[in-house]
Amino acid sequence: MLRETDGPVTIIATTLDSLAAEEESGEVLARGLGVSSPTEWPPEFNGPEYRDWQRSVLAAHPGEPGFAGWYVIGAGELVGTAGFKGPPDDSGTVEIGYSIVAPRRRRGFAAAAVSLLVRYAFADPRVSSVAAETLPDGVASQAVLRANGFAPAGSRLDPDDGDVLRFVRAR
Repeated sequence: MLRETDGPVTIIATTLDSLAAEEESGEVLARGLGVSSPTEWPPEFNGPEYRDWQRSVLAAHPGEPGFAGWYVIGAGELVGTAGFKGPPDDSGTVEIGYSIVAPRRRRGFAAAAVSLLVRYAFADPRVSSVAAETLPDGVASQAVLRANGFAPAGSRLDPDDGDVLRFVRAR
């Protein structure tokens, strides 16, 4: 199992087996990961469509499982998801996303998970920058990014979400 740890937070890369366990329940997933069950599951933005998308990323890039999804473990408990939207693009950029279950927010788990993702990304010499997008009202998410050295890099109009803000951290 591919994992990264910093203090009380560990991220564990998704696999086809873990995604199948997650389809059953957060409790089954947690048991398979060897951690405590989540207080609720799934976190926001982590429905069946996200798991199907993760499967497609893993299938498209079988030699690079670290550039797909990760589970966030905080203090021994499954608390959320994080990950990449694929390996670096031609410009050397990877994009990340993250979501923590509501009862475990504001405890530093997202900030630590983002730090671990950045560390993982910059260990790859192909990666020159890490990007993330958030909604304008996502003040806590923006704080997580700023705390990890990300700077605002504009906005765009998303057909589903409306205006989204982009943040980037260069190597």
